[in-house]
Amino acid sequence: MLQFLRVNKSLTESIECPVISGAQVLKFFGRRALYILLLAYSTVFLAVAIPFDGTYAIGGALIAIILVRFVNHLVKYFKHSDGKIVVSPEAIELYETGGQGVRVPADEITYLEVNVFGNLVVRQKYGAASFPLQLLSRDDRDRALAGFEDMAPRRTARMRKIYDFFDAVLVAFILAMHIRQFIIQAYFIPTGSMEDTLLVGDHLLVEKLTYGPTIPKMLGMKKPVSIKWPWSREIRKGDIIIFLPPEEDNRDFIKRCVAVEGDQFRIEDGHIWINGQKMQEPYIKGGNGITTYFGFQNRKLDGQVPPGMVIAMGDNRRNSSDSRAFGYVPVERIKGKALVLYWNTKQVFSLDFSRIGLIR
Repeated sequence: MLQFLRVNKSLTESIECPVISGAQVLKFFGRRALYILLLAYSTVFLAVAIPFDGTYAIGGALIAIILVRFVNHLVKYFKHSDGKIVVSPEAIELYETGGQGVRVPADEITYLEVNVFGNLVVRQKYGAASFPLQLLSRDDRDRALAGFEDMAPRRTARMRKIYDFFDAVLVAFILAMHIRQFIIQAYFIPTGSMEDTLLVGDHLLVEKLTYGPTIPKMLGMKKPVSIKWPWSREIRKGDIIIFLPPEEDNRDFIKRCVAVEGDQFRIEDGHIWINGQKMQEPYIKGGNGITTYFGFQNRKLDGQVPPGMVIAMGDNRRNSSDSRAFGYVPVERIKGKALVLYWNTKQVFSLDFSRIGLIR
């Protein structure tokens, strides 16, 4: 953050602050290297998690800025590894490695600035000298700055608030996207394919802990990866699931799982048969309704469900694009399980809350 300073006229004694050393150096550079790695990961993650083409550009710009600052700190450390800054009423002394340094008399200083790299720049009429304030410990940095007066305190306070706000919003946004990806996510029902279990206009929460979260396909990954927690369980018949259908990466579907891997599946006489037994499905619209391949003649699912696959269908079987259209659903493309219905605009305005609650 750019800040303009002048020597504190009320300063009565010298302030001496050495550059960090030993474990402090490892902590300083380690934290910044970790920050760069986390920012790079967050950029790749957000590029997958949200449909925004500029994610890589914005993330890349931020990484470039942080990386340039990191390199600057590294260069400055080798130049000032055992150096120090001494601020006194008479002069400012800036020492480099080996004891070499420069002494700038106070009456020759035009002004001072803290630039965007965290360096203190001492401006003179015909030259300038700099010192890496960021390479001081936090306490020493505060002590060194106490030797100066801010020439624009309101501007500095305003810029600090803007920076802190941006930093807080960025962190909160990244955390929110991770919660959305790995824990819980809100969805809206735009079609009637799950009637009468879910209606058009329903707003629901989908939790992602029951099956374990899925790491989306990112750079260097061939496919999404499912993580299994100790409390995770396998997908069961009857679960209402959110997933990306095969060959569709931009639109989530919500359907009911009707068969899992290893099941012998067939559609016959208007019903689903699993392992030789006709399934009773009272949740189908209209009661235990009709299930056929009408309109899906090119896709037949008869036979054993392959490993790592499930079959998903809408409860409104006559108006649902489901496994009869796109085939088996890979388990790693399942994002979570429908948990609770919390809103439907039409019903809320009519004061009908009878459907709001857990989804089954």
